Amino acid sequence: MEDCPFCGQQLISCDCCYDLLGLFDIKKYDASTAHLPPEIYKDGLTDEQAEKWEAMLNAKGRIPFILYPVICSKCGALWPAFFMVSDEEWAYYIQPDKRQTVVCAECYNYIKRLIDETKGSFTTAQRHAADGRAVRFAP
Repeated sequence: MEDCPFCGQQLISCDCCYDLLGLFDIKKYDASTAHLPPEIYKDGLTDEQAEKWEAMLNAKGRIPFILYPVICSKCGALWPAFFMVSDEEWAYYIQPDKRQTVVCAECYNYIKRLIDETKGSFTTAQRHAADGRAVRFAP
């Protein structure tokens, strides 16, 4: 999906064309047509408006869609299947500088085994924290 050079969102779903072409009118139109003329709301831009919008995009500078792959930050696997764990578990097992990256399930389970062998399991740490006991693990 091409990005809008005006707002940075996906061009297909942003409202910049309506805004920059002056089509929104909150005094004249209500929310039932998203504050647009009913014919624009129903049928989209006219051919003339579409040409003007295209010229505005070209003048601003188009941003082509480039597909960047999702890569496991540990092993480099392309397009790993997503899986879910709680934020608390992720924070327990994944080092701080890697928490915003993607880790495949195989690497996550490997990291989890390493951490469990040295610090104890996440559930053990949770249980100790709930008891109010300080949780200290040997390095």
